[in-house]
Amino acid sequence: FGLRGWQLVVGSRRLINGSFVREMALNQFLLGVGISISAVIWTFIHLYFTPFISKAYFPEYYKSIVDGTKGAGSYESREKGMKKLVEWNTRVPGFLHGVASSTVSLYCVFFDEALKSDKLRGTSTAWMVAVWISAGFFVWDLAICLTNFKHFGFEFVLHATFCLATYIVCGFVQECPLAYYASCFLLFELSTPVLHIRWALINFKMKSSYISIATYLFALVFFSVRIVFGNFIAFPEVWKILVNRPSDMPIWQAAIFWVNSITSACLNTYWMISIIQTGLKKRKPKNEKKD
Repeated sequence: FGLRGWQLVVGSRRLINGSFVREMALNQFLLGVGISISAVIWTFIHLYFTPFISKAYFPEYYKSIVDGTKGAGSYESREKGMKKLVEWNTRVPGFLHGVASSTVSLYCVFFDEALKSDKLRGTSTAWMVAVWISAGFFVWDLAICLTNFKHFGFEFVLHATFCLATYIVCGFVQECPLAYYASCFLLFELSTPVLHIRWALINFKMKSSYISIATYLFALVFFSVRIVFGNFIAFPEVWKILVNRPSDMPIWQAAIFWVNSITSACLNTYWMISIIQTGLKKRKPKNEKKD
């Protein structure tokens, strides 16, 4: 082909001359801006919105949490209070992200024809919105986990790191983004709002029957979306693609997907085991009676 007549075919898209470069640059610019704005919004919700609604709707309870981080108490009691405050202030962003990301990912997986028709290379506006929401959230989440490492631990740092890497790579890679499968992974967040609702019921000392319903519902949703759908359906499909790596997928991208998917599957299994063990421990005193 001559310089004016060459054509580049990527997937099902035919892009002529420099239009591909311009489109790619524009998409990456918009993604970068969107992710940055999203991270700022999640930070604002954490630092300002959550304390505001806490003081407005739960003034006494929130004051007791804040007071627990001050005063003449022991170092251990202040640290315990700080952990409770950090946990409280991060619940609202976590809940809102769970709702927002689940809603967008449900649309992407079940209704977005651009992704469904080309699971390897398809992209869409809805997918870009999903990357904005979740990549920005995991930027904030990783910062929170690192600055409060002693409260969250290694597994949550690992989770935030690999989630952020997944949506950064899937968002910015043009040739083979696997956007459909990345949207499938976002469906894991369906269990998050239920988790936060359960936590609120426990902390506000609601009826035990409500807490039990929320507990069983959380375990059911977690098992359904993360173990059944994730570990036994979505991840094996991705592993099959990676074993037969498409020619337009760079080795480094395949390596990231291998590491991320295996780590996520292990975390899902680890957390499921922890949920089961916690449930068994709570039931044990009721079932065992001393002679």
